[in-house]
Amino acid sequence: FNSECDSEVIAVYLAEKMANGSSLEQAMRDSLDELDGVFTYICVTDDALGVAKDEMAAKPLVLYESDDLVALASEEIAIRALIDHEIETYDPYEREVLVWTR
Repeated sequence: FNSECDSEVIAVYLAEKMANGSSLEQAMRDSLDELDGVFTYICVTDDALGVAKDEMAAKPLVLYESDDLVALASEEIAIRALIDHEIETYDPYEREVLVWTR
């Protein structure tokens, strides 16, 4: 595999880890140690949604979570445009991995 696009590298990395038996969450946790650089990324599979932030947590990510909804964006205003009531959002910490499943 050869690419100059970091998003493609992360996708292939996670797919390979999961093909070798890792769960999405474990593959994402491993990426924190094995991938170099500053990153925040999301990954979606047939039954899960995950987010990961590197140790610097410099890339923006805002989350809103309720009993029936998880919303992610790089800016809070994007989430607030979808929700018609007051909400609390949060920004994941450094080296944080969060995974939601159906």
